[in-house]
Amino acid sequence: MHTLIGVLLILLNVLSFLVLMQVILSLLINFNVVNRYNGFVSGLDSGLEQITAPIYRPLRRVLPAAGGIDWAPFAVLVIIRVLMYVLARVDASITYGVPM
Repeated sequence: MHTLIGVLLILLNVLSFLVLMQVILSLLINFNVVNRYNGFVSGLDSGLEQITAPIYRPLRRVLPAAGGIDWAPFAVLVIIRVLMYVLARVDASITYGVPM
């Protein structure tokens, strides 16, 4: 059980890192700091979009578009942190017998 929780926590950490990378790259592209026509930047942007788009899609349907700001990455990061907290509490409850 502990191994499964550990693996889930690692996957959630990786996902939050990918979301942050995608947000930062998106900002760099939008402010013309990096060139989208660069092969590496284009490939990185495309790859991160393919990973994060399925996660963002349901949230974009629910969240309103406020002034052109995409709130889906922020919501995903909040959801990830809540899930990580819950998993850590479950792990502590199992390991140390701490009530949830």
